[in-house]
Amino acid sequence: MKFASRLFAAALLAMTLATAHADQGVSMAGTYQDFTTWTLFGSATASNQTPGNGFTYSDLVLTAPGSNGQAGAGFAPTALTLDFNQAFSFDFHFFIPVSQDLRGDGLSFTLTDATGVGGTGSGLGYEGLSSHSVAFAIDTFHFDGEPVSPSLQILSGGSVTPLAATETGLGDMIRDPNFQWYASLTYTPSGNGDNAGMLTGRIDHLNLGNYTVSAQVSFDDLGLVGVPVFYGFTAANGAASDGHFVTSAMPVPEPGSWAMILAGLGCLGLIAQRRRAR
Repeated sequence: MKFASRLFAAALLAMTLATAHADQGVSMAGTYQDFTTWTLFGSATASNQTPGNGFTYSDLVLTAPGSNGQAGAGFAPTALTLDFNQAFSFDFHFFIPVSQDLRGDGLSFTLTDATGVGGTGSGLGYEGLSSHSVAFAIDTFHFDGEPVSPSLQILSGGSVTPLAATETGLGDMIRDPNFQWYASLTYTPSGNGDNAGMLTGRIDHLNLGNYTVSAQVSFDDLGLVGVPVFYGFTAANGAASDGHFVTSAMPVPEPGSWAMILAGLGCLGLIAQRRRAR
């Protein structure tokens, strides 16, 4: 399957929405991530490609399109030490290809003390993960009595019962063949030195707008204070067969581009030399 066009829209959106990030956290939308170096679980795979269009792409495929009953996860190889009395933020691009099948089940961005993968289906690959964890989930399937999908949720403790949820009303538009979603998770501490504060998850789309969900969390209660924290993604499907992608790209100048760059530098050097002569 080809998803090359998605990165141009994603790059444009990332530049459009560029904000000042906290000193803590990782901008996976703003810096290239080589997902082949990540630790993968379950159905997750990672690959890199340079198709000759000026970009190198890295794709983290958490669940493969067209197959159901999957659960996959990928975590960065290095843990972080986070100060939960200071702000932090993470951002990334995700992509759900269009399918004629039932929509579901969703993905999450997770902070945890122990990596792994949880349950399939509505478990989102997060359910059953460490009790010392918190997640921002994009849930794309619901049962009666649950938030209507697609919804944004804040989860914790390896449970898929949300601390907070926002129904987006997007329906199948959450799956887009041409444009990626830009997503972020930001943390604002209470200011009381209690390792607690507000977590806000947000998704943005060039054509479909933006949506947010927020919840108060205590990282003391979650058992994440003073321990290495791993960051990564989980996803799952059940009866549905949606694919769940997290993507990254970086420009690769082609030989012609390098020639133009060198020629430009030569011209600048000539101009500077003439100015000195004058």
